[in-house]
Amino acid sequence: MTRSLPLAFVLLFVLVSARCISSTEQSAAPIHTAPAPPSPVATIIPATPPPPLTQVATVAVTSTVTLSTVTTPQPTTLALLTDSALRALIQDAKNKLDQLKDSDKADTIVISLHTPDNCEMKKSRELGYLIDANTGETFFVKGDYWSIDSDLFVRNMKAGHSYVILHTHPKMWTTCRGEGIMSLNTFSLADLAVASNLTERGYHIQKVIAVSDFDYEIYPKIGDDWRTKEEVYKGVDHIERFMEVKFSTYDPYLDRTFYDVDNLMPLLAKELNYTYTANHVVLA
Repeated sequence: MTRSLPLAFVLLFVLVSARCISSTEQSAAPIHTAPAPPSPVATIIPATPPPPLTQVATVAVTSTVTLSTVTTPQPTTLALLTDSALRALIQDAKNKLDQLKDSDKADTIVISLHTPDNCEMKKSRELGYLIDANTGETFFVKGDYWSIDSDLFVRNMKAGHSYVILHTHPKMWTTCRGEGIMSLNTFSLADLAVASNLTERGYHIQKVIAVSDFDYEIYPKIGDDWRTKEEVYKGVDHIERFMEVKFSTYDPYLDRTFYDVDNLMPLLAKELNYTYTANHVVLA
């Protein structure tokens, strides 16, 4: 059943519903672009200073990633951290990201849009950690609003090493005339495509973690078996045809398709032979 929404509400939903770890290959639902609001008035939300980081990568956000020659990852011969040591590093990174995701470290702002609907929007930059599962080195990265460029992780990575990638999906909301909408929480389809791209470039991605309302984790049941962008979207198409349910919405104003990933991801993980958890509860 289709329900009509006010045009201003639909446009604002589009502004906040798309987020991802971006790569050079743009998915059908890139999450890192949004029209700039007219004449914003920004108010910084104060927060406590960020906790100490194991190692900080001081890098600038890049709009594109220059891909190196694609290589097939070989089975790693490097020693891995023990499970307990890696879990401790992951939990420490999760705790820090949870504290930082809506703070001034994430450049969190509330902007007032000078429109007849008297709209306000809160948004934060995506933050992330890269954990080397061989050496234990941890790198902090700071992305953009609604996106974090994969190159911010890549410049700290070494071919043949194994990694865990964490990034935030901070709460971003919009209110107009007392009505509000909040962004989706779990992985974007572009997040999955980035993991495949990094695998093709010779890195071993153990899992990808999103820190939002819950801690979401996803990883292939078979090591390095991350599916390509084409396989991910074929999986979505198969689910929609089989269930006769649309998990995507086309926006004619931006000529883009957006996905209901919160409801889609458990089904898609099964389709791709991935393990998918939310707060350590296995959903696929």
